[in-house]
Formats: sequence, C-alpha cells, structure tokens
Amino acid sequence: MKIQMIKKLGIISCLTLACAVFAPSAAHAGCNAGFILFGGIKDNALDYVLDSCTSGQTDRYYLEIKPQNFKVSEVIITYPENFNGSFDTSDMKLRVTTDIRGGKELEIASSTWDKETRRITIVPKEAIPSKTPLRVVLSNVRNPDYSGFYQFDGRVMRADIPVPVYIGSWVITID
Repeated sequence: MKIQMIKKLGIISCLTLACAVFAPSAAHAGCNAGFILFGGIKDNALDYVLDSCTSGQTDRYYLEIKPQNFKVSEVIITYPENFNGSFDTSDMKLRVTTDIRGGKELEIASSTWDKETRRITIVPKEAIPSKTPLRVVLSNVRNPDYSGFYQFDGRVMRADIPVPVYIGSWVITID
C-alpha cells in the first residue's frame, strides 16, 4: 500500500514539475482575442494577435479589419487614456490578408501617431478596394507598464464620402 502511494506521489510531483517548467513559455507564445461575455462591445469585437502581450515590453500587434462595402482611404485607431505605451510610426503596415501573419503589403502614404488625441492614422498610397480583408501591423509597440484590458477602437475613412466609419473594437489584453 505504501509503495503504491509513493508511486502516485512521484507521478504527481513529475507532472507538477513539468507544468511549472513548460507553462510559462507556452503562456507567452502570443495572445489573441478571447471571448467577450458582457458589455456591448462583443458584437463589434475585432480579432487581433500580439507577439508578446507582456506589460512594459516591445511587441507587435496584428489588428484585423473586416472587409468593407466601400473603398477605404484611411485607417484610424484610437486607444484609451490609461494606455501609456508608445508606437513606432516608421514601422506601421497595412496588409491584404485573412491570415494573421503574411499577406500582401500595401504602400503607405503616411502613418501618424497623435499622442494628445491618442490616435493613430494610416493612409495607404491608393484607396483600398471594397471587400478587401486587411490587417494593420504595428511593430515596435511599447506595451503599457501595467497589465489589463485596453479597448482600441477602429474606424476607416470612406474614399467616396470623406466620413469616418466605426468598424469595431479590439479589446487587447496585456499580461
């Protein structure tokens, strides 16, 4: 009886040790949008993936923009006051893709970050045709110092009528 109990404890100890060794590396392999159970945002939630999602670290954000029924001349992203991270305007991209990574990169006319209004604007060289799936890729993003949920709102500017259109939100989780 004692031998069986010792064997069971040995197996449990090995499993516990294995979980402790492998779990931290698996947890930071990348983050993406989870389930939103409460609040009005769940109907307008957009998909995203972060390479690191660790507070205070440099990261890369892949933000989905669903195909629109009109030509898009500009992408506008706003973020909350409590997000104290930073963005690198020299490394912002628009890609035509339904995949998280990869896809055809579009030429960018300009990319700006206005710290005062907490607004990122990316203007492609040519208007993006309707029904085109896009990803915004923000590289060299400095994540905020504190973990939490940060709601980034997405808008696109119509090419035919210069009116910003709300397309949804990315509820980004930083560990």
